[in-house]
Amino acid sequence: MQWGQIKTLFILSFLILDLFLLQVFLEKQSDSGVRQLTIESEQIIDRLENRGIELSDDILNEEAPTVSRISSEDVAFSDRVRSQIKQLEEDGSQQIDLLETEGVLMASLEEPAELTDGSSDAIISEVAQVVPFADQYSYWGYNEEEGVALFFQKVNNRTVYFNQGGLLMVRIEEGAITDYVATLLSLPEEEEAASESSRLTSKVTIINQLSENGYIQSGDEITSMQVGYYNALNPSENIGPQLFEPTWKIVVNDEESYFAFAISGEIIEVSEDDFIEDMKQAFDFRDYTFEEENTQDE
Repeated sequence: MQWGQIKTLFILSFLILDLFLLQVFLEKQSDSGVRQLTIESEQIIDRLENRGIELSDDILNEEAPTVSRISSEDVAFSDRVRSQIKQLEEDGSQQIDLLETEGVLMASLEEPAELTDGSSDAIISEVAQVVPFADQYSYWGYNEEEGVALFFQKVNNRTVYFNQGGLLMVRIEEGAITDYVATLLSLPEEEEAASESSRLTSKVTIINQLSENGYIQSGDEITSMQVGYYNALNPSENIGPQLFEPTWKIVVNDEESYFAFAISGEIIEVSEDDFIEDMKQAFDFRDYTFEEENTQDE
């Protein structure tokens, strides 16, 4: 064998060895980082337990996902939804007021839709019968004092929380649906996400921040956490271009919900009552129907 060939074999052998050693080094670094994160998480969990704060098994067993920021250009109904709205007009079962330029649908039922009971399942089921595109939203809850049920738009199976541009607000009076207002954001599909996925702040870190800031107390249980979206730049500006940040929703004692930006960890102040009042004012969603309004005009 010629010396040139032998030299080439030596070079290739050392190159392969270097690559192998580099891979081993990187794996050790990664394992070390994971172990460090695990140790930090365990320390936080111990502190929370010492404060009397319980974590459900789901919180402890599920890792934080990687989620992209997304953006919306405007509020707009898709062709499919506009077709469904047109069908409602033709059916004559609802009085329709479609504000195309504003991307707002206001509808009043000719005959109120009776609910079988006041449960979440009953509300969701009946709304699905009344609003043909209700599958675009996820159910938030029923505010009995305000007399409205809230549904928030969802994208990539994640909810866009408390946004005027992606809202279905349903009025319920005396156990029946009487009217509703609906908007939909123009949001990308998953494969069209606006940016690369980001690793989120861990669940226990977020919970610890809530504890240290006095939002949760001894005896509380963190029953669930899930990731949705919230307006990252200006929550009061819900029409026009928007950037949505991955957002943790933290449910305490199966009742109270808190929110925190999932990348920065910043806690978000959200008031359901204030949001409903703002939406009623924004959409002129007052406590009377189209029929009553027409009577007043006469």
